[in-house]
Amino acid sequence: MGDFWDNTRDNPEENKLHLTWKRVLKIGFHLWRQFDDQYYAGFAAQIAYFFFMASVPMLIVLTQVLGIFDVSMDFVRDWLEAHLSTEMGSVLDRLFSASSTAVTNFFMVILALWASSSLAFSLSRLTTYTISYGRYRFSFFTERLKSIPIAAFSILVVAVTLVGYVYGELIAKRILQNTYIEGLIADLRTPLLAVMFFLVILANYYMLPRIRVPLRAVLPGAVVATMGIMLVTWLYSIYIARATNYNLLYGAFSNIVAMMLWFYLISWVLCIGMMFNKSWDIHMRRGRLTPAKIKEYLIKQYGDKGEEMCNKLIIGEYDMVDRSLDSLAVKASRKFDPGYDEKREKEIAELVETRNVRERIEHEIETRRAELESGDDEDCD
Repeated sequence: MGDFWDNTRDNPEENKLHLTWKRVLKIGFHLWRQFDDQYYAGFAAQIAYFFFMASVPMLIVLTQVLGIFDVSMDFVRDWLEAHLSTEMGSVLDRLFSASSTAVTNFFMVILALWASSSLAFSLSRLTTYTISYGRYRFSFFTERLKSIPIAAFSILVVAVTLVGYVYGELIAKRILQNTYIEGLIADLRTPLLAVMFFLVILANYYMLPRIRVPLRAVLPGAVVATMGIMLVTWLYSIYIARATNYNLLYGAFSNIVAMMLWFYLISWVLCIGMMFNKSWDIHMRRGRLTPAKIKEYLIKQYGDKGEEMCNKLIIGEYDMVDRSLDSLAVKASRKFDPGYDEKREKEIAELVETRNVRERIEHEIETRRAELESGDDEDCD
């Protein structure tokens, strides 16, 4: 919290700053300092694992969806082969050409949604933790269920984007019947594809956090993440093209290792993109992700129960005193773990005493300040 500026942010528009090289440096060092938080230490590896777990079932579902439109997946295979390894094409050939039945299709859709929701679940926790400064109280089941429709949305958007990429020119020809626009769409297919994936990243940054923040609050990070993914993929393709001996170390697992490394780098970019939103908000004084604003968003999000939900979802210094906030694990431990309930009650008693002492000191300070101010007024009279 110490990175926040001291002046009021009731009207953030008045506090806005322009981007300078000095502020770019400040944002960069603030990003670096965020890595002191151990929460981020292994998060990229976790996301990369779920990326890998979700990739195959998602690709299989895409083949089924795109098959409805008679869209070939050859261009996807060629792109992956160009950016990963020459052996990846044969692996994907067997994957894409695998025959399937209705039951298998249904099973793969469920598997894809579950695997993809695992990825969305991890990203949801990352984004919520970042914007709440680690003060948010997570709920496993609520977040897990919320991640499933977001995963379905992502798969649908990717499928529609690929259909547009392959059939965009033909669609324009049939609907618009304009040769110039057809040529323009053909030339802009790749940039439009990049824009669509930017929108997917932006939508995930916006929808994944449990705390609903303004869209423009996550826009800078989405831009940085999109550019970062493009840069990482380009550099990685150069590495793969020149690193001819990496398969000597991993042998038959070289393709998996190559893909996992690619996912790991992309995961770091996604993490940095979300962290960049906070750094940008602080050092450019946008005032959209301050603790006061986060509380305001929560109250607005939950309406009449806003204050209650805010107290319940944001971790406070003395939350242990409120036994209704005990997690399921704590409640079970109180009941079945011998000696734990007594230990917990002792910790609560010590915390209550600390709070009482602090409140007493603060009250004495306020009283003394009031007396001094009253004395100053009498002297003036």
